[in-house]
Amino acid sequence: MASILDRLLGRTPEVRASQPTIPARQPSLVTPSSALSLTAVFRAIQIIGTPISKMTINTYRFATGIELKVENPVLVNNPSLDQNRRDFLFQTVADLGLEGNAYWLKNYGSNGQVNNLTILPANSVLPSWPKFKDGTTDYSKIVYDYLGKRYTKNEIEHLRIFSRAGIIKGISPIESCKKDISAAIDLRDYALNWFTSAGVPTGVLKTNQMLNKAEADEVTNNWHNKQQNRQVAVLANGFDYQQIALSPRDALFTEVQDQQIQAIARLFGIPARLLLTSVPGASDTYTNLQDENQVFYRHTLMAYTDAITDALTNCLPRGTRVEFDFEHLFKADVAARYNYYQTAIAAGILTAEEVRTKEGLDV
Repeated sequence: MASILDRLLGRTPEVRASQPTIPARQPSLVTPSSALSLTAVFRAIQIIGTPISKMTINTYRFATGIELKVENPVLVNNPSLDQNRRDFLFQTVADLGLEGNAYWLKNYGSNGQVNNLTILPANSVLPSWPKFKDGTTDYSKIVYDYLGKRYTKNEIEHLRIFSRAGIIKGISPIESCKKDISAAIDLRDYALNWFTSAGVPTGVLKTNQMLNKAEADEVTNNWHNKQQNRQVAVLANGFDYQQIALSPRDALFTEVQDQQIQAIARLFGIPARLLLTSVPGASDTYTNLQDENQVFYRHTLMAYTDAITDALTNCLPRGTRVEFDFEHLFKADVAARYNYYQTAIAAGILTAEEVRTKEGLDV
């Protein structure tokens, strides 16, 4: 706007460069797929799924008042005819970790027993309570809609790792803590776009002279042409060029990204060191690492294995149950194990043959 003096003298007001405006930013849309694009989330799912998919599963049956370990049924050794056991278990864990739910479609044989399981995409299955003819809800049963077909609870095995009373679907860590995931995605994208589309100039041309918009644009264009052609730049009329530069640590927002990784580690119950980050003040001694692994196995992996064993047990005849064998995960170093075996043999708890079997040696 022209000043009063400009209007009295009839002078044309100069046009200055307009002030920059900051565009509004929308938070990233968080889905299991977008969350999986974060290296920390991808690695967390892999860390949980890999040991579970390779663990041994044992079968037990109640007989004459005692529980006996028996040979695994075919369904336990290979739950699905369409894929191998490793993929079946890993995909189940991935759905539980990302979606909070996993669904197995049960196929029955002529003997009335389940003989095959098929994993359904968790994001395509809709569980609900059916309605009576009068429109009221029937809370006594649950149905599952998938690709236009409705299945009963007898046909679908529904797995959850975090459930709440009155809510059919399990609570997904991604959905429940989506603000944390969104912040991590936004930070990752902002760091990647810092030098290309973040709106941050590579440098600033400064002068103590007053310039109008036309003069400022002319100086800027001349400078860009010189830089693009790699020509010598000559600064006159009091101009000074100041480069805007960040250290690699600052440009990648390393400290903030470390905090985001620690938050994801907490969310999935993963020791921070397994995601290649560290918690300030933590001590990585051998004893601490052993204790950390024990906590990870008991409080993280067991949440998934318990859901899987309960579901597998539901697919077997009554009186039969399955259980993951955690022994190989809890194994100590060789010296500690052999000292334990020596004590157990001396006390009559184990025999030499049983020890050789546990160590995978010929009896």
